[in-house]
Amino acid sequence: MKQIDFGVARISHVMWESELEELVQMRRKTVHLSSHEDCELGMWLHGDGIRELYHLSPVRQLVEVHERFHGAALHLLSSFATDTPEHVETEMHRMRTLSRDIVYLITEAELDYLEHKPLEDFSTHPFKAMIHRLFNIHLPDHSDAGNRRILEVSHARLMHLRWSRQLLKAFQHWGRDAVLEPAEACFVGSWVRDVGSRNRTHEALIRELDEKHQRFHQRAEETIRLLRRKNFRKSEEVYKDVVLLGREVLYLLTRIEMAFLQSGEVAKSVNLFGH
Repeated sequence: MKQIDFGVARISHVMWESELEELVQMRRKTVHLSSHEDCELGMWLHGDGIRELYHLSPVRQLVEVHERFHGAALHLLSSFATDTPEHVETEMHRMRTLSRDIVYLITEAELDYLEHKPLEDFSTHPFKAMIHRLFNIHLPDHSDAGNRRILEVSHARLMHLRWSRQLLKAFQHWGRDAVLEPAEACFVGSWVRDVGSRNRTHEALIRELDEKHQRFHQRAEETIRLLRRKNFRKSEEVYKDVVLLGREVLYLLTRIEMAFLQSGEVAKSVNLFGH
């Protein structure tokens, strides 16, 4: 079975979305919009993704959400030249929401895949040519499995999703047995504190991540308190915020990963594939 590169699929989608937002802000009247099967993510999803990963529930959901995203993008581009700024912003918000769903689903599929694959399955990197085309980065060969290290920001992203999944267990039994670690002590919090203290190039993005991540933990803790008080309706409302903020954290980590790749400021221990 070929190695599946979720990192390229995820980052190429966010790059495409960033370009689309820039085009809308510049209000260009002529924009070429590829179909949901012809963009970088679509070609991967309807090629290797379908063949190798359709047994994963997140991938099946991703096929539908990705098509909806392209529909929303097409609608946005066809209307932004004539509609009011308020309507354009509404359409932009819809597109951004779907984009965050896409990043979340790719990360879910990636985590499911990695948790069930032996290390030796990641000994080759067939997508080096695509990485070079996207970022003009040449990847070194690593014959020794011990040298295949994890790009810090991608590791933080996967650890955040794993921690988020464990929250559901914490919410069981009215949350009475739940013990949530503070935001600064979890993997993402530690990463933000470490990287934020020595990186000024992407300070705004890292600061936004820190704010959303802190809020994510606050709302998770509030959900626990409400469950313990048996205020189920309110706890359900607050948990919706937890879900949205969790997806925002994953999305911002991907934006930071993309910024690192574009600028060459990656971690010292680099594996662009997140495996």
